[in-house]
Amino acid sequence: MQRREFLQRVTLALAAAWAGRRWVWPGAAGAGAPPPILALLADAHLPDGHAGSPEARALARAVAEIRALSPAPDLVLFAGDLAHDGDGQALALGKDILGDLPGTLILVQGEGDVSPDSPGDWQQLFGEAGFLHTYRGLNLLGLHTAWLPAPTGPVFQVGKAQARWLAQELPRLEAETPLIILSHAPLDQIFHPWQHWTADASRLLPLLTRFSNVLCLHGHVHQAGAININNRLTLNSENRKPKTENLLTHQSLPSTSWPLPLPLQGTPASLCPGLGPQGCGWGLVAISADSLEYRPHIWQV
Repeated sequence: MQRREFLQRVTLALAAAWAGRRWVWPGAAGAGAPPPILALLADAHLPDGHAGSPEARALARAVAEIRALSPAPDLVLFAGDLAHDGDGQALALGKDILGDLPGTLILVQGEGDVSPDSPGDWQQLFGEAGFLHTYRGLNLLGLHTAWLPAPTGPVFQVGKAQARWLAQELPRLEAETPLIILSHAPLDQIFHPWQHWTADASRLLPLLTRFSNVLCLHGHVHQAGAININNRLTLNSENRKPKTENLLTHQSLPSTSWPLPLPLQGTPASLCPGLGPQGCGWGLVAISADSLEYRPHIWQV
């Protein structure tokens, strides 16, 4: 697939996303409370500490657009890969750019945010890679989907230690309270050859089935798509629209760095940076008294 065809397919696939996606979600904001608004970012892939790089300018553009929102979002969630190869100066620059965001910023770590030479940079700048917060009638769970060795090669994993922590913490949550899970790698099996999956995510399903409303937000795939599962995993496609049932819902986030197509659209000639902002962007989740609406903001130029 050539660059022009790739960009055309990405643009066509994402153009429909401007209308947003809406799911029925009873009682998300709580009685009498104004509904929270969440801005969503992912995959900045800052290469270094230079503010003039295309990736840094794109992240700053997204931050400026989110700052211009009225009303301002209550929370901003970042789904990992702030840096491209764990460069400490890139992470510091990312923190500086994200510091202009309104509201509270919550991040999870991607595989690009870790360097073997300085593995502690992320924790020094942003704290622990995983978290569990309660915010205005929502439970927010941050998962660290680590890039770990496996017999068949490195894969994303939740890991045994984090799984034990989840087995302790999730049963303590109210099942009727909406649960938003933020991770870098997708918890659903989108496409193995591109590493669009988390190898041991299935161990989480028994812990999540008791919850009435679960939204899984993830980065890594560099495009905005949605998928629902009901005790099984399903491949996303342009023709499969999400159901408005109380199912486990997966929503991928666009990147601010470069876009990727859906796997069913074919493999691009190159997965490298340099495509420009077309097909990139950010997202917004608005939670009302009876529903949740996801609205991606995809850049056309």
